[in-house]
Amino acid sequence: MNTYRTSVFAELSIILLPVLLLFTGCGRSPSRHPDPISDTGFYLDTVVTITLYGVADDSLIQDCFSLMADYEALLSRTRPGSDVWKINHSQGEPVQVSPDTADLIRRSLYYSGLSDGAFDVTIAPVTDLWDFTGEGQPSLPDPAQLSEALAHVDYRNILLEDTSVTLSDPQSAIDLGGIAKGYIADRLKEFLLTNGRESGLIGGIIDLGGNILTVGSKPDGSSWRIGVRRPFAQTAAELAATVTCSDLSLVTSGTYERYFELDGTLYHHILDPQTGYPADTDLSSVSILASSSMDCDALSTSCFLLGLDQGMALIETLADTEALFITENGELYRSSGFPQE
Repeated sequence: MNTYRTSVFAELSIILLPVLLLFTGCGRSPSRHPDPISDTGFYLDTVVTITLYGVADDSLIQDCFSLMADYEALLSRTRPGSDVWKINHSQGEPVQVSPDTADLIRRSLYYSGLSDGAFDVTIAPVTDLWDFTGEGQPSLPDPAQLSEALAHVDYRNILLEDTSVTLSDPQSAIDLGGIAKGYIADRLKEFLLTNGRESGLIGGIIDLGGNILTVGSKPDGSSWRIGVRRPFAQTAAELAATVTCSDLSLVTSGTYERYFELDGTLYHHILDPQTGYPADTDLSSVSILASSSMDCDALSTSCFLLGLDQGMALIETLADTEALFITENGELYRSSGFPQE
């Protein structure tokens, strides 16, 4: 039987949320506005939910949504006129981009080098050959087309000088989907910390399609509790682990987020830039815990592609960064500092 499991709108809260917020046990705040205010939007092809404590209205949340729209206009590779769209249609000519876009590309190149190319934002020509939307019949890319696309995947084709970006291979193309949500979450948190105190902001949660970033602590001063969903669980309440944290981000990359099955084989959306096919590393998910959501975003993909041994070795070299690996047979492997329940 050939089936899809993808980010259909009706299923977004389950499939695109590999981490589940647990708000149980929140105490009352001395603020005049102890109850949370929350709103949800849709940006960068994902559901965004922001929940704040201590504020009187949702004006800060709406400001965050406006920022999200601005970043989407810069970073979406499918929106004509965006910085990324201009780069991908430049035919190898230099493109001047915003400082934010340049900064994000610079960080992407850093993680490409750190992972020895396992993380590669020039994967776009390969991504275009796969359909995980569920809108058509499941199928595999044409081998000849895939081979041709792979010839243009190499992060070293990106030449960055200040805010000028050039693709040395005109047929290369950038897809920042593996790092952009985390980068934007960090920018939203900066905005809230800078502008929220005058409004009485105590703390909150930024959830960009499962990229979870906590702001401060809960109203009673205690830490937030975040649950890591068990891969392929029947309900979002089936958790593999829980984490208690403040001012940290937790991001998961997993095979169960978007995939299809064809002739008894599961094909997921985390593509190996070396083969062009879904990564085969015997992992179902990788969750990263760190202060920067951007770092978590890039590392969750990098470590999934590197596999358990190399991925864990990488994490153990990074300060204040922890990981939870879940294998296909359901075994859990924690880095040395990943919280134990």
